[in-house]
Amino acid sequence: MRKKTQKKPVIAMPSALWYHHYPGLWTAFFRHLGFTVIRSGETVRKTVERAALISESEHCLPLKLHDAHLDEIVDGADVVFIPRILSTLPDHIACPKLGALPDCARAQFGDRIRIVTVDVDEDKRPLRRSLLRLGRGLGAGGRRLRSAADAALDEMRNLRNRQKAGCDPGEDEHFLILGHPYNLHDRYMSGPILSKLEALGVRWRFVDYGVRNLEPEPIRWDACSIMHDALRGLDRRRCMGVIQLSSFNCGCDSVVIGMFRDLLKEQGIPYMTLVLDENEALAGVDTRLEAFVDSIGWKNAQTRF
Repeated sequence: MRKKTQKKPVIAMPSALWYHHYPGLWTAFFRHLGFTVIRSGETVRKTVERAALISESEHCLPLKLHDAHLDEIVDGADVVFIPRILSTLPDHIACPKLGALPDCARAQFGDRIRIVTVDVDEDKRPLRRSLLRLGRGLGAGGRRLRSAADAALDEMRNLRNRQKAGCDPGEDEHFLILGHPYNLHDRYMSGPILSKLEALGVRWRFVDYGVRNLEPEPIRWDACSIMHDALRGLDRRRCMGVIQLSSFNCGCDSVVIGMFRDLLKEQGIPYMTLVLDENEALAGVDTRLEAFVDSIGWKNAQTRF
């Protein structure tokens, strides 16, 4: 008599916050192991409204959205996956809130769904080892597990390359858009700003989160260190200005924004910060972007004459 194979659980993931730190990685990993994966949809206005009802009022907007995305998927799966991200770069640490996410999810949603997690700490171990540890905890092993880890890492690298190529301005003048990955790659957060820049006829590119092995001086927060490194390497002949997308109540950004401003002032590159929150005050954002772009155009015209 043939032995029945145990059905693998359906794994759900919120398409928010930590998901954008490792694009494509987790979905590819679980699917290569044979799991069914579901994700929450894109952030829309309804997501923001739900976040305001169920999340802590003092949270930053990305963390509030994470709660709303979780609420969308917990009733449609067997388990929810939320990694405990402690570091995404050697010699660096992640935002402390990323390390507490599994515990927060259990406190809020633990009576509705089981939370599966793994420690991601690239300061202590390569990402591949964390994937192998996660897979073994789910009952996988051998060649299939190693193949799934390698395929997931390849998928992440390919997706990052496509993201980079999609906004590559080449040798043209452009703006650099700074921000944490979840601010840049959640279209609800960045979409209106990017559309406005395109309507103004200017090109832009995102900061590249595919870089590795940065020195931690003077910043040990991983995402902030990557942004700082990108600013130090700017070409003033091509970079017209820098726009940072920050979220209200972001502790890391509150520390480094002044540092970024001073660095760019020394380089003679204009800098502007846009703080994102749940209020849709896009008219004010449009006006600020128009004024920023126009002032740079006027300054450049004066310099030429």
